[in-house]
Amino acid sequence: MRAKVLDIKKLDKKMGLQGAVLAGIKWLDPKKAPFVVSGLAWFKKEKLYRRLPVKPEWKVREGVDLLADCPAGAQLRFRTDSKRVAIRVLLTEAQRHEHMTATGQAGFDCYIGRPGKTLYISTTRFDQTKLAYEYRFFETDKKEMKSITLNFPLYQEVKDLIIGLDKSSKVLPPLPYKNKKKIIVYGTSTTQGGCASRPGMLFTNILSRRINLEFINLGFSGNGLGEPELARLISEIERPACFVLDFEANSGCMYAKNLPQFIRILRSYHAKIPILIISRMKFSPETLGQETGVRLLRFKFTKDTVAGFKARGEKNLYLLDGSKLLGKDYDECTVDGVHPTDLGFWRIAAVLTPVLKKILK
Repeated sequence: MRAKVLDIKKLDKKMGLQGAVLAGIKWLDPKKAPFVVSGLAWFKKEKLYRRLPVKPEWKVREGVDLLADCPAGAQLRFRTDSKRVAIRVLLTEAQRHEHMTATGQAGFDCYIGRPGKTLYISTTRFDQTKLAYEYRFFETDKKEMKSITLNFPLYQEVKDLIIGLDKSSKVLPPLPYKNKKKIIVYGTSTTQGGCASRPGMLFTNILSRRINLEFINLGFSGNGLGEPELARLISEIERPACFVLDFEANSGCMYAKNLPQFIRILRSYHAKIPILIISRMKFSPETLGQETGVRLLRFKFTKDTVAGFKARGEKNLYLLDGSKLLGKDYDECTVDGVHPTDLGFWRIAAVLTPVLKKILK
């Protein structure tokens, strides 16, 4: 008897790759005006889709340097009356994570709308074995001005990128942020976006849709150790509105030294900018009674550290208990017991939104 083979692409056409219908399109370089790349602090100077400078004044470890090539949290913003928006992408390597979607690792997704009123449209779909892909995010009958935000991949280097619009279309700069200040988030794989299903579900990208400021994502998967070199690099970013530190989960035994040192370095550059420290969230092993004791000891240390700084006159240092981020059913919010799903990222953003809004006031 002949074995039956399931071909889902024949049974459900929406599960197959999209055929490109891109006749009559002009291709534009998004590194040039009126396009604006946000979320990359050194982009204006170096014109690279990279989260740290190529040759930083403060030398960073190789792991951090490699992860800086992943443009997590970066966004391409513009306005256009084009009926279509398309993209051509060149990556540097195939997808590498077995527990994270290809669209989260190497895809872009598209939102339309003014700040605070953006709506998700679509995500790139592509052959995961190839390093280049082309995709049309949408096609509409109406030729009207639209605000577009494209979120960059979370775990893949973007070597080249061009944007496709109708030949007769106009392109304008994006609507401005509330001001030119930036919320800078430093942390671990959770900050970088592991394991969101698509870029727009990274919690800093969710927050950017709720708080009309630029977010700088400096999460380094497995490498958010809190080294002084990173503190100094972060301190050099112009016009910070707030620093968010979430590196306890990676720093291990170095946390007791690196956390107060990191705070002191930030304060040596920025005496009054708010600093929000987030303690480690709950991981699934705690359902078996494991790791809870270590987490509670670290939280006590963090709480005591914050209290010590405040006792010495610090007024803009805040602590958020990370065990509250995912809610009571935290065990349902991860891919592997550690890295959040989209549900997990949504809950993290839901907790952080009012906290950040209050601090920013």
